[in-house]
Amino acid sequence: MLPLIARSAAADEGWDERLAQMFSGRMKEIDQELSELAPQIANLPSIPIDDQGGTGGFASIHSAAVPTRDSRFSVEIRWPASAKVDQVALVPARRYNAQGLDPQYGLPDSFTVELIDEGGRKVSLVAKETGVGKNPMRRGHPFVYQVSPPVVAAGVRISADLLKPDLDSEDAFVHAWAEVFVFDGERNVARGGEVRSLSGSAPSAPWHWNNAFLVDGQTPLGFPEKPAGQHPNIGWISEGRQNANEATSLIVDLGTPKMVDAVRLLPAKKPTSDLPSGFGFPRKLVVSVSDSAEPEKWTPVAERDMPNPGHNPVEIPFTETRARFVKVEATKLWKAFEKYPAFFALSEVEVLSDFKNLAVGKNLSSSGGMMNLIAQGGRSWTLAALSDGCGPDGLLVSVREWLGLLDQRLQLETRRHVLEGEAQNLLSGWRRTRLTGLAILGLTGALLIIVLPIRYRIHANHELTKVRERIAGDLHDEVGSNLGSIQMFADLAEGRSGPSDELKRIQRIAAETVSAVRDIVWLLRPQGDHRIGTVEHLRETSSIMLEALKWKFSANEEAWQFELSDEATRHLFLYFREALHNILRHAKASKVDIRVATRADRFQLVIADDGVGIDPERLMRKATLRALRQRVLALDADLQVDTAPGEGTRLTLTIPIDSKRLRKARRPQPAEENA
Repeated sequence: MLPLIARSAAADEGWDERLAQMFSGRMKEIDQELSELAPQIANLPSIPIDDQGGTGGFASIHSAAVPTRDSRFSVEIRWPASAKVDQVALVPARRYNAQGLDPQYGLPDSFTVELIDEGGRKVSLVAKETGVGKNPMRRGHPFVYQVSPPVVAAGVRISADLLKPDLDSEDAFVHAWAEVFVFDGERNVARGGEVRSLSGSAPSAPWHWNNAFLVDGQTPLGFPEKPAGQHPNIGWISEGRQNANEATSLIVDLGTPKMVDAVRLLPAKKPTSDLPSGFGFPRKLVVSVSDSAEPEKWTPVAERDMPNPGHNPVEIPFTETRARFVKVEATKLWKAFEKYPAFFALSEVEVLSDFKNLAVGKNLSSSGGMMNLIAQGGRSWTLAALSDGCGPDGLLVSVREWLGLLDQRLQLETRRHVLEGEAQNLLSGWRRTRLTGLAILGLTGALLIIVLPIRYRIHANHELTKVRERIAGDLHDEVGSNLGSIQMFADLAEGRSGPSDELKRIQRIAAETVSAVRDIVWLLRPQGDHRIGTVEHLRETSSIMLEALKWKFSANEEAWQFELSDEATRHLFLYFREALHNILRHAKASKVDIRVATRADRFQLVIADDGVGIDPERLMRKATLRALRQRVLALDADLQVDTAPGEGTRLTLTIPIDSKRLRKARRPQPAEENA
């Protein structure tokens, strides 16, 4: 019953929540706060789990997890001129291997972040982190630190105090970061700075790990965008070209001449899984400006050879200049396969003036763009997508704002994790309370189911015992006394008038009836020290019924202590009396020998007489010894009859001993008694 209750309780966890919500004020507060957190988290950018392409970052290999007193597991970044720092952000490195994604590859479990001056001296402690791996919600989230008030510094130093082992190499410990951002307002002063590793050795994959990658502006976290609902456009893609050197250009019309100082390009999001991240980004491009857009009026302001940036924005700064038109010309297109066309593809084009995007909502034109194409989800590849202010999945924001939003999401997810853990503990407590209550109810019910019948049975047995005692007393006092009187008056009549067959018959019937009453009284009183043993009662029955004959009764020591159950004893007595009746009525015997023996596995009763015996033909009849055989069957025993005409009869009854058929013996008796 209890396992059934437990399974039923475990299957219906809704009861635990209902109980907790009904009776726990704290549970209501948790539910309310969780419901408020859900939309806040949904409106924040998330950490991608798939490969976003781009560069890996910085990594150094060490032979110990903890630096010695004379060494530092540190990396320093210096920028050309001191700047007023108001925010520092560190992006963990990630790596894909046979085990899947490790979103925090080489992340120290403890580390310190310091701002330094031109000589490498500490000017401010930004953060000291310990037990980083204890937060299960971090999973690649950046570390974002506000510096307030701002501090003038020429560099930043990150020192690892406790490293984790490299799972791919024995006795090796890794210190790694994907990107470091140091902001002075919206300007990342660490971009393109000098990176120095103060200890350790470089890993063996320079195409993925390089000091310069730590400050190239690329992260494994995807585009700097935040959720903004569904928007219809995914990006723009040019017509396919067989030759990667066929130039393709985009022109942004700002409407009026304005001061501009940079262009930021966002690569297109790959439309299929077999294409790499950042597909369609040009291998080489030229940025030009003009006030009239006439062919001979364009002035080049920047030219770059571009590696594939993955899903990272690419900012191309240039000297501030005044222009109405800005042209981005791809002079060498992306072409991954020989038989695959060359493409130029982007998701957004931004024209910046002091970090402000002037191209939002402006007109764009292209010399070789495709017509509108339908992409997955019903969205479109269209030229209008390049100035809608959105990336492929959300509203574009500055890198600084985006990092702050990611950090905000981490704080909210951590809070949600704590609340869910607290709620789970409350539910577990209520579950234990409910299960305990159900168990108590189950045990109470089980006890009632068990105890009440037992109490009823005890009471019924008590009442039955009283009835049996009353019947036994009445039989002994009334019937037994009257039968004794009949036997006594028959003896007196015989003494006065002489013996006769009628008086002998009365005497015999009275004696047998007295013996039968004694058996009934004996069986009705199964308890108490006044009751003699089974074999002793057999001996007394023999003395009464065989009074007129010569008889002998013997038993071994174990037999005097032997006791059967009440039901089996009744069948044994009825068998014994029937056997003696047959001797008295039919055998014409003068001697009777009765022997009782008990062994480890059987009880044996042998009754032998010297009478006329039984004819074999008569013995084969079903009616012969029928009453005896019925008792033998009830006892599940064995009966052996040895007889022959004129040679008497021997009845051997063997009862197998079964512990279920035994009851406690009364008291030991003498081993043998003769009469």
